[in-house]
Amino acid sequence: MYLVYAHLLLFAYWLAPDWGVYVTSAYVARADLPLAERRRFLQAALRIDLVPRSCLILLLPLGLQLASNLQLLALPAGSMALIWAAGIAWLLLSWTVYRHPADALGQRLKRIDHGIRVVLALVLIGSGSWALVTGQGVYVGWLAAKLVGFGLLLILGLVLRRIMGGWASGFARLEAEGSTPATEAIFRDSLRRARPIVWVFWTTSALMAFAGLLKPF
Repeated sequence: MYLVYAHLLLFAYWLAPDWGVYVTSAYVARADLPLAERRRFLQAALRIDLVPRSCLILLLPLGLQLASNLQLLALPAGSMALIWAAGIAWLLLSWTVYRHPADALGQRLKRIDHGIRVVLALVLIGSGSWALVTGQGVYVGWLAAKLVGFGLLLILGLVLRRIMGGWASGFARLEAEGSTPATEAIFRDSLRRARPIVWVFWTTSALMAFAGLLKPF
């Protein structure tokens, strides 16, 4: 019961702050605001984003623990302890990246974090798809589909990071040249490209919640 409550709580705190990041990002791109104000909105968005980022990381070991307790998937004996240790280590790495956004340590850990997400996405999508086709490894279809969905969310998150990464050069140009149509286009185009991906992210999350709650297959 406590693990189910924690799972629901993490899911709520994962999605709700995402809306705050979504809304705040629009103010970062507003050309009518002073540069200092836009930077404050950016810092607010990054701080808010730390909450869903942390919840996303913790949801994976917690979800696997729930599934293991219910004997819904095949895991080697003692593997959950290793999964929890890896999850906590990944969480600490993510917090360190947030605390050191510009220095060498932060950049190095950011690359490691990126690699972890890529590997996890491939593993989750591959194992979930295999289970859906063969019924092996994961004993219920809805859980296998959730694994695929989680892997997809990791990929969508990486795509969003790549799109919004152009804002760093946008702010550098604002500092050097002030607001110009070309510079403002960096912010507008990033938001335009990111919005449909965000909606796919939220839709996938809703479908995962539906599968976990109603267990349709």
